[in-house]
Amino acid sequence: MSFINLFSAFIITSISLFVLKPVAGRLGLIDIPGGRKTHLAPTPLVGGLGIYLGTLSMSLFTPHVLLHYSAMLAISSLVLFIGIFDDARELRVSVRMGVHAFAAWLMAAVAGNQLLSLGNIMGFGIVELGVLAVPLTVFATVGVINAINMTDGIDGLSGGLVLIALCFLSIVAFMAGGSAMLHFCTLLACSLLAFLMLNFRLPWKQSALVYLGDAGSTLLGFILTWLIIEATQGENAIMAPVYALWFMAIPLIDTVSLLIKRPMRGANPFSAGTDHLHHRLIRAGYTHEQTVLGLYMAALIFGSIGLLGLYYQASEALMFLGFMVLFTAYMSWGSLSRVLTQGTSSARI
Repeated sequence: MSFINLFSAFIITSISLFVLKPVAGRLGLIDIPGGRKTHLAPTPLVGGLGIYLGTLSMSLFTPHVLLHYSAMLAISSLVLFIGIFDDARELRVSVRMGVHAFAAWLMAAVAGNQLLSLGNIMGFGIVELGVLAVPLTVFATVGVINAINMTDGIDGLSGGLVLIALCFLSIVAFMAGGSAMLHFCTLLACSLLAFLMLNFRLPWKQSALVYLGDAGSTLLGFILTWLIIEATQGENAIMAPVYALWFMAIPLIDTVSLLIKRPMRGANPFSAGTDHLHHRLIRAGYTHEQTVLGLYMAALIFGSIGLLGLYYQASEALMFLGFMVLFTAYMSWGSLSRVLTQGTSSARI
């Protein structure tokens, strides 16, 4: 992949975002401040469309990437456009997730990109999925899409976490000689960088100029799932599935913990809320920038653990056990902090 192609993806995405900003209002793609939202000005929800246009444009000029990922680009457009419609009209969760499940089914049953095994995560041999391959692929895909979507709560977080995961996938693809995946990951990463330049808060820019919107976060979640399944399944797999957990540790741990905790307190697990990890860190006194950069650092650390485990061929069972210990520690920390907070409040009374 030439520097010109990568730079072009960055430029095309940037131009697309600037062109789409003025027309976002006419399309209803504007996030209006109010309620739990902390931004002060109406902000265009065109990040996902800009990223897609930048990535698609340069994929069209890279024959081996287009040949390898034409099905993904086609199916992901379905996820993108239902997301655009959701940003403009606020669809019911069941409708949105139904479309995501259909896109995941197309990926698994039509394109043939599906979860076939979980690897040797138990230490007793490869866990083959057999007839459960397609339904579990659909379940996992919808789960990752929602995990990425749920981290899209503060400027720069969701896009940055996906960018970090793409960087680790790019390293693995480079080590394995997977040129098509490496080239697509770097194209998408450059498009994401262009978006983050307008989305991340900087000293001279204290608010985002564009947002991903549900269209962008769900698009990135679907594409990331496709790439991870491709990287971990079949004869051409370049890594075991367990390492992917470490590459996506932050969104996965945060989302799965909420899917467990919310129903326990009678809340809708898919509703919007302020109980995500990033919200809790901000309430603890960290600034917006400290929270985002801190979670970036955590994602880099966890991803590096996965990469080192892959490089040194660590036991898949040991890597899975380590991830479950990390998840349990996070769940315990959340419960302990809530108890301490309630105790402090009671003492003040």
